[in-house]
Amino acid sequence: DVTSWAKETLEAALLTSEYILPEGSPSPGARATVSKVSKFEGHTSYATVRGKKRYIYEFAFTLDWVLTLGDDHTKTCHGKVTFPDVDGTVELGDGYDIVDYHVDGSSPAGTGPLLERFVRDGGLRESIHTKIDDWVRLLRATY
Repeated sequence: DVTSWAKETLEAALLTSEYILPEGSPSPGARATVSKVSKFEGHTSYATVRGKKRYIYEFAFTLDWVLTLGDDHTKTCHGKVTFPDVDGTVELGDGYDIVDYHVDGSSPAGTGPLLERFVRDGGLRESIHTKIDDWVRLLRATY
């Protein structure tokens, strides 16, 4: 059972997720980040079966995110997204399902399409997927 190590390292990896909107986007230079990991549940272990290591992990967590907009970086959008099934059944590179995507009511009006494109459907979400996949590689290299 390596759950303590797994939770510590996966949470640290998730907190480094970020995406900077590119030139040509509706808000170039805007920065989306994960600000907090909450409701973090799961377990990790490994076993050797017939001389081959098997990694068993299953996590569910909610991430708080923030997108900082504007030239002066004073406008922010906040929200949460839940990843209910981060486990060994997902092939690296395939991405992970989300549920309960939520945008805080204090976010500036008219930002919905921007958030859907660069937080919910791509951008930050892809960064999060990469961090999870990198963590799986770390798990395999460490144990």
